[in-house]
Amino acid sequence: MIYKLSNETSKGGIEKEFGIPFRYPNLYTPSPLINGFHETNISVVTMEDKNEITFAIWGLMPQDFKEDWHIFQENANTLNVKMEELESVSWMRDSFKQRRCLIIVTGFYTHLLENGNTCSYYIYQKSEKPFYLAGTYNILNDGFLCAALIVDRTDPFISNYHNISNFAPVIVPKEKTSAWLSEDSDAESLNEIVKNPNSAPLKAKRMSNEFFLKNLTSNVQVDSFFF
Repeated sequence: MIYKLSNETSKGGIEKEFGIPFRYPNLYTPSPLINGFHETNISVVTMEDKNEITFAIWGLMPQDFKEDWHIFQENANTLNVKMEELESVSWMRDSFKQRRCLIIVTGFYTHLLENGNTCSYYIYQKSEKPFYLAGTYNILNDGFLCAALIVDRTDPFISNYHNISNFAPVIVPKEKTSAWLSEDSDAESLNEIVKNPNSAPLKAKRMSNEFFLKNLTSNVQVDSFFF
């Protein structure tokens, strides 16, 4: 599974790349490390509003959920969700059917167990441009959005750098974003996007433990945002 992301591109760079603006432009801050184990925000484009970028708490909770994020995530880690869960868990199934989203990143971090040691890698596009990951979201009782990465079996490239689990995020290429966010897309076409993503060429860079220690507290917390 993947619990750390990166979004280092400037606000202007993201808006130029995807051709849509941020709804709350002053709230976006580039971050080399977005740690899902903290209550933190990710930038998303939703089915509800396809023409703006907004923010969601990372970690899917049920629609209209009223309790605290930490309470739910301690009992059910939903930073990542598998297609099997989206098909079998009723509240997740409703989310996937009615509320899919695109999560904006410049990369994500993987972990490789090798010779008794854990090595970390940063996976990113060769172009170093931001890209979309498949996600699903819900709307909480207080109006905040919450979202999860949709993960599927790792492809051969990512498997070279990630064997802690055999699941990784699904990259959604630009030409498939309209279908992903469309209310008219059926289950078969959505599964095709998940199972056969046509991603741009990727690169991997080994990361030091010092990098993660340095950026451990760099995440912007949800409670500092006022919508």
